Amino acid sequence: MASPMRRKGSTFIQFRKRIPKDVISKVSGVILAIPIGGEVSHLVVGANAAEITCSLRTRDPREAKERHTTAAAYLDGVWQSLREGPKRLTQKQIAALAGEVYRGTLKQFEDDPGDPSIWAEIDRLHAEAIKGGTATKEQWFGETVDQVLASHQLLVDKESRLALIEAAGKATVDVSARLGRNAEGDYSPDTVEQRFPRLELAKSAKVAQPLPEGSQTITGLETGWWREAKAAGRAVSTHEAYKRAAQQLSEFLGHDDARAVTEDDVIAFKDYRLSQGVSLKTIGGGDISAIRQLFSWGIANRKVTHNPANAVKVAKVKKKRTRDPGFTDEEAVAILSNAFHHGKVGKASLHLANARRWVPWLCAYSGGRIGEMVQLRKKDLRQENDIWIVRITPEAGTVKDGDYRDVPLHPHLVEQGFPEFVAKSAPGHLFMKVFGDTEKAQRGAWRTTKNRVRDFVRETVKDPQVQPNHAWRHRFMTLGRNLGISRDVRFSITGHEPGAEGDDYGIASNEAKAAAIAKYPRYTVVPL
Repeated sequence: MASPMRRKGSTFIQFRKRIPKDVISKVSGVILAIPIGGEVSHLVVGANAAEITCSLRTRDPREAKERHTTAAAYLDGVWQSLREGPKRLTQKQIAALAGEVYRGTLKQFEDDPGDPSIWAEIDRLHAEAIKGGTATKEQWFGETVDQVLASHQLLVDKESRLALIEAAGKATVDVSARLGRNAEGDYSPDTVEQRFPRLELAKSAKVAQPLPEGSQTITGLETGWWREAKAAGRAVSTHEAYKRAAQQLSEFLGHDDARAVTEDDVIAFKDYRLSQGVSLKTIGGGDISAIRQLFSWGIANRKVTHNPANAVKVAKVKKKRTRDPGFTDEEAVAILSNAFHHGKVGKASLHLANARRWVPWLCAYSGGRIGEMVQLRKKDLRQENDIWIVRITPEAGTVKDGDYRDVPLHPHLVEQGFPEFVAKSAPGHLFMKVFGDTEKAQRGAWRTTKNRVRDFVRETVKDPQVQPNHAWRHRFMTLGRNLGISRDVRFSITGHEPGAEGDDYGIASNEAKAAAIAKYPRYTVVPL
């Protein structure tokens, strides 16, 4: 979403907002009167403009946020007016808007109008301006008219604006005369003010006000969905993906109104993501899937009445495999040997050095996900009946299926001293240093450590056809089949979802899993 930001070379906070794609062809040459802190910032939209930027004229973040919200609401009104076409004001609406000019000026000065001679001179100048040509009237009253139109988020046709300038000019002459009388002490009933009607705008001429967060906005759908999904135990990683998709769609469209999103909008968003070089897998399985789920939740909770992503399809890519997705024997030995000999290097933290030393080995002998291993804590290792067991649990961080599982250590890991390493470690996470006790801080440390281990593996295996964070799982399952280890035991160790109803009955005991893991051949460490 658009938000206040600082511009390089300036201490003032800046407003910046993308022009929606469906109005970008209509906006060239439009004069904007953006309300900024009680004043108006006039901008002429250029032919090649893709976004609107202007100074919020403040250094205070809180004030900037308020001004940003007001400016964004005004632009949303302009975009809607461009979609519908400029409005033609009725005579009554012109009189009502001129009345707002009259009342606004009167309210500002009537309590203490000052010297009568000042108002006499102002009244004379305004009266002369009214008799002048179009350019003169524009110079004297144009900005005032733009301000009153901006306050109602109105974009009107040329004829209506000229008529309003004329009416506002006359109202300014009248209010100058009134304030001159006030300055002389005359506060008799104001018969002029009574002639101005109250403004009434037809539904089609008034733009909907900004939607409150959490109701019918795109990002609000995500907020509401997560409130419920979090209570149901959905993964934080899913939340991050959905939140990212909602923000990107809203930013792409230039508005946050979930009710206004069409199927064509979602298709255009898909094409835009493709033009950015994003993979079809990410677009289909991430972006469009997230949007579809959020709108589905919105329908179920009576926030919206349609799902614009339901019929949007993304082509499935058939991957061309030129090799086994698991590490080869040579690759596995090279990675594990590099890890075995690894020590603290340079400014790298001790936690990261330990992650590079142990995580590849833990993955090799368990088929576990790297993300599950980097978040292990000291208390996640225990010994039962001479079996050392690692517990992978969502209490430590992210686990894909949300369920804990126990994984016995391979005897080779015990011989290498992993239990002793854990015993000497401080309480808490073994492989990542978390600064702060917030969920965000932990997620950041988790992601950083996982990526650093991935990069460490990539130093040894550079083949782009193999995924350094997933190849251990492929290799572990292949070896397990070759060793004749039963499917339910393999799945229980790696945390794969069972495929048949019968797989949900009974459990694979730790003894059975330990016996299976012990069958996996030891890796031979080679000198570097």
